[in-house]
Amino acid sequence: MSKRTKIIIAVVVLLAVVGVAAFFLLKSQGTGPTIKTATISQTNLGVTVTASGKVQAEARADVYPPTAGTLAEVYVSDGATVTAGDKLAMMDTAPLEAQLAQAQAGLAQAQSARGNIGAQAVGSSDIAAAKANVAATKAAYNAAKKSAGNVNSQGPSSQDIAAAKAAEDAAQATYENANATYVLARDTYGSTSPTTTVAAAQKQQAYAGLLSAKATVAKLNSTDLRPAQSQANAGAAQAYAAYLGAISSLKKAQAADPASQRAAADAAVTSAAQAVSLAQSNLDNATLVAPLDGVVFFNAAGAPGSDGKMPQAAVGSAVAPGAAPFSVVDLEGAAFTAEVDEADIDRLKVGMKATVTLDAFSGKEFKTTVVRIKPAAQPTATGGTVFPVELAMSDTGQNILIGMKGDATIEVSSIESALTIPLEALFNENGQNFVYKVVSGTLAKTDITVGATTDTEVEVLKGLKADDVVALSGPTQYTDGMAVQVEN
Repeated sequence: MSKRTKIIIAVVVLLAVVGVAAFFLLKSQGTGPTIKTATISQTNLGVTVTASGKVQAEARADVYPPTAGTLAEVYVSDGATVTAGDKLAMMDTAPLEAQLAQAQAGLAQAQSARGNIGAQAVGSSDIAAAKANVAATKAAYNAAKKSAGNVNSQGPSSQDIAAAKAAEDAAQATYENANATYVLARDTYGSTSPTTTVAAAQKQQAYAGLLSAKATVAKLNSTDLRPAQSQANAGAAQAYAAYLGAISSLKKAQAADPASQRAAADAAVTSAAQAVSLAQSNLDNATLVAPLDGVVFFNAAGAPGSDGKMPQAAVGSAVAPGAAPFSVVDLEGAAFTAEVDEADIDRLKVGMKATVTLDAFSGKEFKTTVVRIKPAAQPTATGGTVFPVELAMSDTGQNILIGMKGDATIEVSSIESALTIPLEALFNENGQNFVYKVVSGTLAKTDITVGATTDTEVEVLKGLKADDVVALSGPTQYTDGMAVQVEN
């Protein structure tokens, strides 16, 4: 046999071997549509609950004036750091001192009237004084009733809210411009250059202005006149009681009953003494102080200015008990408040581990724990129900600011060495869970029993073993026994 013949025979044999190998390879891969698959593996499966939320102050206190009036002095600036007891502002005390003097004069008059009551019949001058008192208390009651009816007109108008929203939009634009300037400076000169440092400070200042503008809009949208209405109603009720007391005093004086006169006089003295106590309390509390350590924020105060914007607390600003001109926030005690759906809230417990990501710190995770689950539900804009869940945000090493938005992932449980499949591999028909296992290029419909489920993985309790290959759902309609090709 020649050498050439031997070479030809060897080539033919080699081609035959390659052909057989290709035949078996194609057979193992299937001849049907190409599909994506996953290999079953054992992993530590963490069952979690996710929810969106934002950073809020764990400790916040609003500072209210004791009565209506104006600010005579403002001792702090917006955003200043204060300690508990620091003076924030002082009201104009001249009207309060006048009210106290008037109340003291009324008390002295009531005490004098009580001291002049004798055992003899009441004279005509006493009757005339009682009638004058009826007229005066009736006028006071009518004025108080009118004032109570006008409380609702003290709330912000639609124009006020629109102006505040316009200010918020302007602050948003300012912040976006400042941020763009900062990014340009950083990319051009580097993060440590003086130009970039100034731009960063301007960006931070613009962001603080944006937070303040947002707080103003939120305050206007949530203005609660109920305390002022309650106080006004109480004043009207007190004035009406005084009016009825004056009528009663007149009737008793007309009946010439010294004993009845003394009882009425005692009631008048008690009422006048209460008026003095209230006036003295208002004067004593005319200086507004910080109730806790933190940062003071100015809230909108008084009526809209000539430019249509709601002014912040300043000298001459009008204040009232129903609106706090200042708020003190403990920024060191910030917490992330996640809005957890009512379907998941029963699975959460205080102390569970969690991870928070904030939009302001892309790619950074903050490890934390659940510290509080608030029992009061809140409605969502879409009609759902959520429960606020607080997560600690202390010692983060970052400049965490109130209002920053993000997401929380709370670990409800952890299953070690769990046999898992991707969620895309799970199918269900008539309540039975199953997968399509890939065996030698063919789909085998396989019933399984599932356990814990996350957003991406499913625990398999029965029906599969490690290293099994299953088909992932896709555009192809799967059937049992279908021939397929596995995508590399």
